[in-house]
Amino acid sequence: MAQERNYSHRTAVQKLGVKPAERVEVAGDVGTGLRGDVKDALGRGLVRSGELDGAIVLVESVDEAKEALVRYRTRLRDTGYLWMITRKRGQNGYLNQMILVPHAKRLGLIDNKTCSIDDERSGIRFVIPRALRGRDGASAA
Repeated sequence: MAQERNYSHRTAVQKLGVKPAERVEVAGDVGTGLRGDVKDALGRGLVRSGELDGAIVLVESVDEAKEALVRYRTRLRDTGYLWMITRKRGQNGYLNQMILVPHAKRLGLIDNKTCSIDDERSGIRFVIPRALRGRDGASAA
């Protein structure tokens, strides 16, 4: 039987895997303090253009998620990540994250992690598969 891991001792930024000096963009209402905590972890400001090591984006509908996947996919470095933050089950505006997976796959992204951000939000991480790194990922779109 699979053992469930307890990550309650880790901060949201630690769960998201944000590392110092990365180029990260944060969009939308990602939760109280998360934006500031990301900046603190980076040791620098957030970016709004150019290549990204990571993006953390709140999405509130499938259409919004599709648009974000397209927008950020072309900006991600090969080892980059896109965290899509959604409302948790039972919250107003809940969005089933599994609905987003097929849209991401069409753009050459795979999901490889989920985590709780706070009591109201959770995230799903999309990355470029190793087999596609080093190639023009935009052509997958």
